[in-house]
Amino acid sequence: MAEKDRQPGIDDFIEWFLDEKEELSKPRPKEIVLMKKICMLGDPAVGKTSLIARFVYSIFDDKYLETIGAKVTKRVMALTHVPTNQNFRLKLMIWDIAGRRTLEHVRSSYHREAEGGLLVCDVTRKTTLENMDNWLHSFYSVTGTVPVVFIANKVDLKNDAEFGEPELAAAAKKFGATYILTSAKTGENVEGAFRELGRRIIQHYLNTRERAPG
Repeated sequence: MAEKDRQPGIDDFIEWFLDEKEELSKPRPKEIVLMKKICMLGDPAVGKTSLIARFVYSIFDDKYLETIGAKVTKRVMALTHVPTNQNFRLKLMIWDIAGRRTLEHVRSSYHREAEGGLLVCDVTRKTTLENMDNWLHSFYSVTGTVPVVFIANKVDLKNDAEFGEPELAAAAKKFGATYILTSAKTGENVEGAFRELGRRIIQHYLNTRERAPG
Protein backbone atom coordinates (compact mmCIF):
# COMPACT_ATOMS: atom_id res chain seq x y z
CA MET A 1 0.00 0.00 0.00
CA ALA A 2 1.36 3.44 -0.89
CA GLU A 3 2.33 5.64 2.05
CA LYS A 4 -0.23 8.29 1.11
CA ASP A 5 -3.01 5.67 1.22
CA ARG A 6 -2.02 4.22 4.59
CA GLN A 7 -4.58 4.75 7.36
CA PRO A 8 -3.05 6.03 10.63
CA GLY A 9 -2.62 3.47 13.38
CA ILE A 10 -2.03 3.61 17.11
CA ASP A 11 1.71 4.29 16.75
CA ASP A 12 0.98 7.45 14.78
CA PHE A 13 -0.80 8.96 17.78
CA ILE A 14 1.71 8.22 20.56
CA GLU A 15 3.66 11.46 20.08
CA TRP A 16 0.40 13.41 19.78
CA PHE A 17 -0.69 12.16 23.21
CA LEU A 18 2.68 12.80 24.80
CA ASP A 19 2.85 16.36 23.50
CA GLU A 20 -0.67 17.38 24.50
CA LYS A 21 -1.44 18.70 27.99
CA GLU A 22 -3.03 15.90 29.97
CA GLU A 23 -6.51 16.14 31.44
CA LEU A 24 -4.98 15.05 34.77
CA SER A 25 -1.99 17.01 35.99
CA LYS A 26 -0.56 14.29 38.23
CA PRO A 27 -0.78 10.50 37.92
CA ARG A 28 -2.47 8.71 40.76
CA PRO A 29 -0.66 6.05 42.84
CA LYS A 30 0.02 2.79 40.97
CA GLU A 31 -1.79 4.03 37.91
CA ILE A 32 -1.86 1.99 34.70
CA VAL A 33 -1.88 4.07 31.54
CA LEU A 34 -3.75 2.64 28.54
CA MET A 35 -4.18 4.16 25.10
CA LYS A 36 -7.16 2.76 23.18
CA LYS A 37 -8.81 3.47 19.86
CA ILE A 38 -12.62 3.50 19.84
CA CYS A 39 -15.05 4.03 16.95
CA MET A 40 -18.38 5.82 16.71
CA LEU A 41 -20.77 3.65 14.69
CA GLY A 42 -24.24 4.23 13.26
CA ASP A 43 -26.33 5.77 10.52
CA PRO A 44 -25.84 9.35 9.32
CA ALA A 45 -27.31 12.15 11.46
CA VAL A 46 -27.80 10.10 14.63
CA GLY A 47 -25.57 12.51 16.56
CA LYS A 48 -22.18 10.78 16.64
CA THR A 49 -20.22 13.99 16.06
CA SER A 50 -22.40 15.88 18.54
CA LEU A 51 -21.80 13.26 21.23
CA ILE A 52 -18.05 13.66 20.78
CA ALA A 53 -18.30 17.46 20.91
CA ARG A 54 -20.32 17.26 24.12
CA PHE A 55 -17.97 14.72 25.71
CA VAL A 56 -14.67 16.34 24.73
CA TYR A 57 -15.49 20.06 24.51
CA SER A 58 -18.80 20.37 26.45
CA ILE A 59 -20.45 22.07 23.47
CA PHE A 60 -23.44 21.39 21.22
CA ASP A 61 -24.30 22.70 17.76
CA ASP A 62 -27.56 21.53 16.17
CA LYS A 63 -26.30 22.38 12.69
CA TYR A 64 -25.78 19.07 10.86
CA LEU A 65 -22.49 18.65 9.02
CA GLU A 66 -21.91 15.27 7.44
CA THR A 67 -18.66 13.59 8.43
CA ILE A 68 -16.44 12.87 5.44
CA GLY A 69 -14.06 9.96 5.93
CA ALA A 70 -12.97 9.95 9.57
CA LYS A 71 -12.00 12.50 12.20
CA VAL A 72 -10.01 11.63 15.32
CA THR A 73 -10.47 13.37 18.68
CA LYS A 74 -8.89 12.50 22.01
CA ARG A 75 -9.70 12.67 25.67
CA VAL A 76 -8.06 11.29 28.79
CA MET A 77 -10.15 9.78 31.59
CA ALA A 78 -9.33 8.67 35.11
CA LEU A 79 -11.09 5.44 36.02
CA THR A 80 -10.85 2.96 38.87
CA HIS A 81 -11.45 -0.76 38.46
CA VAL A 82 -13.58 -1.23 41.58
CA PRO A 83 -13.08 -5.00 42.15
CA THR A 84 -9.28 -4.58 42.34
CA ASN A 85 -9.11 -0.90 43.34
CA GLN A 86 -6.66 -0.42 40.45
CA ASN A 87 -6.37 3.10 39.03
CA PHE A 88 -6.25 3.63 35.27
CA ARG A 89 -5.56 6.60 33.05
CA LEU A 90 -7.41 5.79 29.83
CA LYS A 91 -6.35 7.75 26.76
CA LEU A 92 -9.10 7.48 24.16
CA MET A 93 -8.60 8.03 20.45
CA ILE A 94 -12.20 8.60 19.34
CA TRP A 95 -12.75 7.92 15.64
CA ASP A 96 -15.80 9.64 14.18
CA ILE A 97 -16.46 7.65 11.01
CA ALA A 98 -18.75 8.63 8.14
CA GLY A 99 -22.11 6.88 8.40
CA ARG A 100 -22.92 6.54 4.72
CA ARG A 101 -23.18 2.93 3.57
CA THR A 102 -21.56 3.85 0.25
CA LEU A 103 -18.26 4.18 2.13
CA GLU A 104 -18.25 0.60 3.43
CA HIS A 105 -15.33 -0.34 1.17
CA VAL A 106 -13.06 2.06 3.08
CA ARG A 107 -14.71 1.89 6.50
CA SER A 108 -13.03 -1.38 7.45
CA SER A 109 -9.63 0.32 7.26
CA TYR A 110 -10.83 2.85 9.86
CA HIS A 111 -11.98 0.03 12.14
CA ARG A 112 -8.58 -1.67 12.30
CA GLU A 113 -6.97 -1.72 15.76
CA ALA A 114 -10.15 -0.46 17.44
CA GLU A 115 -10.69 -1.88 20.93
CA GLY A 116 -14.17 -0.56 21.59
CA GLY A 117 -17.17 1.08 19.99
CA LEU A 118 -20.17 3.27 20.69
CA LEU A 119 -23.09 2.18 18.53
CA VAL A 120 -25.46 5.12 18.12
CA CYS A 121 -29.07 5.33 16.97
CA ASP A 122 -31.64 8.14 16.97
CA VAL A 123 -34.84 7.69 19.01
CA THR A 124 -36.80 9.69 16.42
CA ARG A 125 -35.93 7.22 13.62
CA LYS A 126 -36.58 3.55 14.31
CA THR A 127 -34.71 2.51 11.17
CA THR A 128 -31.47 3.65 12.83
CA LEU A 129 -32.10 1.13 15.61
CA GLU A 130 -32.94 -1.62 13.11
CA ASN A 131 -29.64 -0.99 11.30
CA MET A 132 -27.50 -1.44 14.40
CA ASP A 133 -27.04 -5.18 13.83
CA ASN A 134 -25.45 -4.53 10.44
CA TRP A 135 -23.14 -1.85 11.82
CA LEU A 136 -21.94 -4.11 14.61
CA HIS A 137 -21.45 -7.18 12.42
CA SER A 138 -19.36 -5.07 10.04
CA PHE A 139 -17.30 -3.73 12.95
CA TYR A 140 -16.77 -7.14 14.54
CA SER A 141 -15.68 -8.62 11.19
CA VAL A 142 -12.58 -6.42 11.50
CA THR A 143 -12.01 -6.11 15.26
CA GLY A 144 -13.36 -9.34 16.66
CA THR A 145 -15.58 -9.16 19.74
CA VAL A 146 -14.52 -6.02 21.57
CA PRO A 147 -16.50 -4.00 24.15
CA VAL A 148 -19.38 -1.91 22.79
CA VAL A 149 -22.12 0.26 24.27
CA PHE A 150 -25.45 0.82 22.54
CA ILE A 151 -26.63 4.45 22.63
CA ALA A 152 -30.07 5.85 21.80
CA ASN A 153 -29.44 9.55 21.27
CA LYS A 154 -31.75 12.59 21.10
CA VAL A 155 -33.90 11.63 24.10
CA ASP A 156 -34.62 15.35 24.49
CA LEU A 157 -36.99 14.87 21.51
CA LYS A 158 -39.19 12.44 23.43
CA ASN A 159 -42.38 13.72 21.79
CA ASP A 160 -40.99 12.58 18.43
CA ALA A 161 -39.62 9.23 19.62
CA GLU A 162 -40.41 6.15 17.53
CA PHE A 163 -39.02 3.67 20.08
CA GLY A 164 -37.88 3.60 23.69
CA GLU A 165 -35.74 1.83 26.25
CA PRO A 166 -37.30 -1.66 25.87
CA GLU A 167 -36.41 -1.83 22.16
CA LEU A 168 -32.89 -0.56 22.79
CA ALA A 169 -32.40 -3.05 25.62
CA ALA A 170 -33.50 -5.91 23.37
CA ALA A 171 -31.06 -4.84 20.64
CA ALA A 172 -28.15 -4.65 23.09
CA LYS A 173 -29.03 -7.95 24.78
CA LYS A 174 -28.46 -9.88 21.55
CA PHE A 175 -24.79 -8.94 21.75
CA GLY A 176 -24.38 -9.05 25.52
CA ALA A 177 -23.86 -5.29 25.50
CA THR A 178 -25.01 -2.55 27.81
CA TYR A 179 -27.11 0.40 26.65
CA ILE A 180 -27.64 4.06 27.56
CA LEU A 181 -30.12 6.74 26.46
CA THR A 182 -28.43 10.08 25.82
CA SER A 183 -28.94 13.64 24.65
CA ALA A 184 -25.98 15.39 23.07
CA LYS A 185 -28.04 18.59 23.22
CA THR A 186 -28.58 18.61 26.99
CA GLY A 187 -25.59 16.45 27.89
CA GLU A 188 -27.76 13.81 29.55
CA ASN A 189 -25.77 10.58 30.11
CA VAL A 190 -23.11 11.49 27.52
CA GLU A 191 -20.22 11.36 29.99
CA GLY A 192 -21.70 8.19 31.43
CA ALA A 193 -21.81 6.47 28.04
CA PHE A 194 -18.11 7.03 27.38
CA ARG A 195 -17.19 6.07 30.93
CA GLU A 196 -19.21 2.88 30.67
CA LEU A 197 -17.30 1.95 27.54
CA GLY A 198 -14.06 2.86 29.30
CA ARG A 199 -14.89 0.54 32.19
CA ARG A 200 -15.67 -2.29 29.79
CA ILE A 201 -12.43 -1.73 27.88
CA ILE A 202 -10.48 -1.92 31.14
CA GLN A 203 -12.25 -5.13 32.17
CA HIS A 204 -11.54 -6.61 28.73
CA TYR A 205 -7.88 -5.62 29.11
CA LEU A 206 -7.66 -7.29 32.53
CA ASN A 207 -9.42 -10.44 31.30
CA THR A 208 -7.06 -10.69 28.32
CA ARG A 209 -4.01 -10.20 30.52
CA GLU A 210 -5.15 -12.98 32.85
CA ARG A 211 -5.52 -15.38 29.91
CA ALA A 212 -2.14 -14.53 28.43
CA PRO A 213 0.44 -17.33 28.75
CA GLY A 214 3.28 -16.86 31.19
